[in-house]
Amino acid sequence: DTTTNLPSTANQEMKNVLQSSSILLRTLALVLFVVVSTTTEAKGGKSSSSSRSSGKKMNKRMKGGSSRTVDMKLRVTNIMRLQPLSPFFVMVHNYEAEELFEFGYPPSLELALLAENGDPMSLVDKYQGSRGVLSAEVFSMGAPYFGGDIVDIPFSTTRQYPLVTIASMGINTNDMFVAINGQRLSPGEVLYLNGLDAGSEENNELCGSIPGPACAMINATNVRSHNGEGFVYVHPGFFGIGDLPDGRYDWRNPAVKVEVMY
Repeated sequence: DTTTNLPSTANQEMKNVLQSSSILLRTLALVLFVVVSTTTEAKGGKSSSSSRSSGKKMNKRMKGGSSRTVDMKLRVTNIMRLQPLSPFFVMVHNYEAEELFEFGYPPSLELALLAENGDPMSLVDKYQGSRGVLSAEVFSMGAPYFGGDIVDIPFSTTRQYPLVTIASMGINTNDMFVAINGQRLSPGEVLYLNGLDAGSEENNELCGSIPGPACAMINATNVRSHNGEGFVYVHPGFFGIGDLPDGRYDWRNPAVKVEVMY
């Protein structure tokens, strides 16, 4: 009888081993599933948190929902030695607005007044409230801006009004100005602006027609010299043919460095 029962006992033991192995495999599979699920959730949570953080940063720069107002600034550096800059005309607009100027064409009366006298108010009066213009204003904090001076000019654009125009006079000249003429600007851009000639005054370099500090003790009348070239072009520089020496007041383009920043 004992011999007869041996195969039956062995079979039972084998069944027990197989059952134990099956339970162990199921347990391992469950543990692996839990570990993988937990890791995936952790990664998803981190990604979600990162997105929320990125969204907060973007919201600081963009306001107004669908209007998407973007606040930026222009860091302007005068890189001319003895050519101070006047207060700036600053405008935010779209393509419906009239351009500040076009090369080869006569300047508007208002631009001529800025380029000859360093006063941007005529441009503000012309553009403020006009078609295609979001804002037109004077920036004068700390003016005039001498060689090496740095000034930050704040502005805000929207989807509807994405363009920026600025202008300022080199005030130790007859009618030199610097300008950004209706451009889309993005943070990180660096622009170098040439000195431009409004073409509204002859470049006689006489202090009677120059409003800047170099002429204050010589002749401060600042009367238009007339006989201008009649169109806007790149300014040729200062030649010392009048009351001021070229060795002190001449410059080589570019005249101004502009960095676009948040």
